[in-house]
Amino acid sequence: MDNALPMDLNINDALRVPMDSFAFGPPRHHAAEFCFEFDPQFTNGLTYYVPQGQWNMPLKILRSSNKPKPVLLLLHGLGLHPASFRGICGYLLPVCDVIVADYSAFTSPESWPEGGISLRVLAHAIMRIADTLGLEKINIGGSSLGGGLSLMAAVDFPQRINRIVLFNPAIFPQILPSFYRLVRVPLLGPLVMRLIAPDALVAGVTTLGYVDPANVDPELLAIYQQNMRPAANRRRLLDLIRHLPARDQEVRRYLDQAGKLPQEVLVIWGEQDKLLAAGTGDRLRQSLPQVEFHSFPGLSHLPHEEAPDRIGMIVARFVSRSRS
Repeated sequence: MDNALPMDLNINDALRVPMDSFAFGPPRHHAAEFCFEFDPQFTNGLTYYVPQGQWNMPLKILRSSNKPKPVLLLLHGLGLHPASFRGICGYLLPVCDVIVADYSAFTSPESWPEGGISLRVLAHAIMRIADTLGLEKINIGGSSLGGGLSLMAAVDFPQRINRIVLFNPAIFPQILPSFYRLVRVPLLGPLVMRLIAPDALVAGVTTLGYVDPANVDPELLAIYQQNMRPAANRRRLLDLIRHLPARDQEVRRYLDQAGKLPQEVLVIWGEQDKLLAAGTGDRLRQSLPQVEFHSFPGLSHLPHEEAPDRIGMIVARFVSRSRS
């Protein structure tokens, strides 16, 4: 498959968006105050939020210019941080505006509803970002659980979605990892989350997410470790784990409707995924009707983090064909 980009992109293979672009305020600004005509040199440094009733969803809006471009909303994996997409953003910004949303609100510690939020409510909350920014249509995508939430949003709001980008998405229910099953046990879960070393949680992420955990970006690793140190964030992670479906019946409607989506879907698949069930990649390829599937034998559950210079170009080419 030809992965060439438009000739006018002129992207340096080593280009990286500065990590401080993913630093979430305070101060925070209501997303309704944002305008795409604003100078991105000013707005790229700001943290915005979309009110969701009892809680606020923080987000960053990253652009290379104030010229009209397609918008790509990206959702990180469970327990991670929007900086997960730092490596590919340098390839994306010439062709689209990128919104990264912290759907877990780890970067907004003052707000989170008691007991957490169901995945369907989260998917609908995510689409309020487009409403608040006045966007009739967006591209949407994500990694792991973020990919599952993207697909749920597309199923419930098909008229609002142009294209879908998925990185080893957690879409199909499966036997949950042993740690997830452990913390879902009443009373035991909060105790485990209180006692576990935050760095141990992050070590689990990198062990499962990378073929070689030594390849994780040190700046990104530091953000993940900082993310898990507040006890409130570990409780939020517990809430999200407890809402994960483990049976097909729990998401049957979404699985059926995903097989009828009219949108083109890009799937980036790391074949050495140790988290998702064996055969998930093949099941995705067969289930999605308009799929562009790229499989990487040497990558694992977080392919966009492991090989951003390979993955970024593919995603940029795919999104550049999108309507604004």
